[in-house]
Amino acid sequence: MKPLISIITIGVDDLERAFAFYRALFDLGDEQIGAGEDHVAFFFPNNFSFVLFPRAQIAHTAGKEEAVAGTPGFVLSHQASSPEEVDDILRRVVIAGGAVITDGTQSEWGYSAYFEDSEGNVWELMAQPTAN
Repeated sequence: MKPLISIITIGVDDLERAFAFYRALFDLGDEQIGAGEDHVAFFFPNNFSFVLFPRAQIAHTAGKEEAVAGTPGFVLSHQASSPEEVDDILRRVVIAGGAVITDGTQSEWGYSAYFEDSEGNVWELMAQPTAN
């Protein structure tokens, strides 16, 4: 199997707050955003969508009785083009209402940082090491 992930859906506790956060963070026009009563979808190139959906409804769909905020089952990763872009994104996260978990740090794997969105979902930002 060769996975092709075209939609990532994350659970949120406050759909309006999460929408405001991601609208501020993502640089998308209105035509690239779709919303319904229970979700908001952001449409990107190459048939990729990022969807916000109530955490309680995701838990119910998964057969769980309870949704626990701030306990992510996964980390979303974004490949940045440079350490400067990682730092710029971290600044935008704070302005949009998120929180920095770890500042940008250089390692043998590259330059990386972690943040959480307005709903406690964890993201990694990574810039590959530059060739010497």
